[in-house]
Amino acid sequence: MKQNYKVSVDSDLLKKYNQPGPRYTSYPTAPHFNTDIGAEKFGHWLDALDQHATLSLYAHIPFCDTLCWFCGCHTRHTLQYKPIAAYLEVLKMEIAAIGARVNPAAQVHNLHFGGGSPTILTPEDLKSVVEAFRAAFRFGPDTEIAFEIDPRDITEDKLDALAEAGLNRASIGVQDFDPDVQAAINRHQSVEETRRIVDGLRARGVRSINIDALYGLPRQSRERVMATLDRVVEMRPDRIALFGYAHVPW
Repeated sequence: MKQNYKVSVDSDLLKKYNQPGPRYTSYPTAPHFNTDIGAEKFGHWLDALDQHATLSLYAHIPFCDTLCWFCGCHTRHTLQYKPIAAYLEVLKMEIAAIGARVNPAAQVHNLHFGGGSPTILTPEDLKSVVEAFRAAFRFGPDTEIAFEIDPRDITEDKLDALAEAGLNRASIGVQDFDPDVQAAINRHQSVEETRRIVDGLRARGVRSINIDALYGLPRQSRERVMATLDRVVEMRPDRIALFGYAHVPW
């Protein structure tokens, strides 16, 4: 269905921020990490946190069962669960170690799982990794627990597990629904399976749903991007994140 959009944007604001910059996904940002930053320095940073500070925690699950050819995130392809299980074992050790270092009065404001594909985890591990955080940190009734979700690898059992773990915010990857574009980026995902996940999350009480879309991909056109956004809007997400393709061939 064709949608009519009327958007008002401050042109001065666009000019102000229309410039390249580093992807701000961590602090310090990636260009500032080096071999001088080790466990000791990281520990000093933890010690310096305000005892009344609220915490934002991020857990990275660097595994995918298929690789999208546009992706610049740190991940690796695997069809076996053994490396994932080994990684989770070490991750839980780090969760416990950091939790023991920060002030126990510090409350978690949000916990975000990204990747990679966090939903590559089994239902049991989806619950256990959240429980590891709950055991190590102080959570409140309003703590945001968010997962990046790949509709291609999530099952009803995994949706149930996420709901049991306290999921209240989900970010669903779409990028583009056009089959020709999907073939060019090695990411095949239908509107129907995406809608199934959106509906499944809402049925389980998740009230904050984000959908990611991407422009600048091979074989895209303005018309194809707008067609994808029309389908996304029909799903009535709470937020749409529209990203520009970044060519980072590392």
